[in-house]
Amino acid sequence: MTSSSPRKRRTTGWSRAGFLTLVLAALLAEACTGSRELFVTYFNGDHGVSLRHPAGWRTDQAEQEGVWYRYFLAPPAGPQNRPPVSVTLLSGPAGRSLDAYAERYLAGHATATERAEERQGIAGKSWLFASTDGVTRYRLALFGLRAKVIGLYVQGDAAAFDAQAAAIEEVWSSLTFERPERYPRREWTEHKASLGIPESWRETRAFSGGGTLLAQYVSPALAADKGRGGTVHASLSVTLEKVADGGGLESYYESTRKRLGENFQVLSHAAFKGGYVDVMRIETPVAMSYIKRYYFAEGARGCSLSFEAREDVYPRASRWADYIASTVRFGEPTGGAR
Repeated sequence: MTSSSPRKRRTTGWSRAGFLTLVLAALLAEACTGSRELFVTYFNGDHGVSLRHPAGWRTDQAEQEGVWYRYFLAPPAGPQNRPPVSVTLLSGPAGRSLDAYAERYLAGHATATERAEERQGIAGKSWLFASTDGVTRYRLALFGLRAKVIGLYVQGDAAAFDAQAAAIEEVWSSLTFERPERYPRREWTEHKASLGIPESWRETRAFSGGGTLLAQYVSPALAADKGRGGTVHASLSVTLEKVADGGGLESYYESTRKRLGENFQVLSHAAFKGGYVDVMRIETPVAMSYIKRYYFAEGARGCSLSFEAREDVYPRASRWADYIASTVRFGEPTGGAR
């Protein structure tokens, strides 16, 4: 997060009813914001970044000369019927200093301010500037991340820049470098296991009994549900339990698959960081969802993570699931959140 502006955002085949409970809770939370503009979260696993943007803004993607761009465009307005404000998330090869990289954007403009930036331990710089005639305003942030530069570039008509100031600031301040090693760790002392959970994911409930613990989380809004006026979320269910006879991963995987039953259609099965991962599909009369389920075991302890998302947001949630699942650890607590 920036130094000047804090961020504002903060099983054993679990049931469909449980999933719907999670989603309804998320929708209720969104509804409580009143008339405030609806924002959704964009996540990109290839570049390890996320940000929030108004749900009504159109998004597009392109790549030119080795630089990747993701555009977020405000609704068209004015006599020319074009977006009065645009925000571009970009990623390109480093090869030069941030100041040199910024020159392609700053050239021919009057630079108003320049300042240091920092997000999740990544250092960068930002610039606020305008066209020489003052008609167009700009905002640029660049961060050096290993062999590439990640940037955020805002451009807009002066009047629209003022009118959309709150939305622009929300997008700007929400830019996050998704670094799994820095995710706050949730530790379950009794089960000697822990997991990194992004700050933007919210725990909805947790309970235990009979040697099994179940904790459930919901993602930030990933899309607007235009048909129902709500938002679409992904969910995560974490199950920690005993492995029969201390059989390890193979025994845990086979026994868990049997409990899930035939309703969970396995589309793929693969190894994942010392465990397994299955992709499954579930169809209901109103929607189709995908589940990405991870299995880990160490001796007599087993851990499964089930991520579920509706098919339209699953491609993005799927990569985020990989990020989170990569943080599973067995062992003694290290002093994180419990």
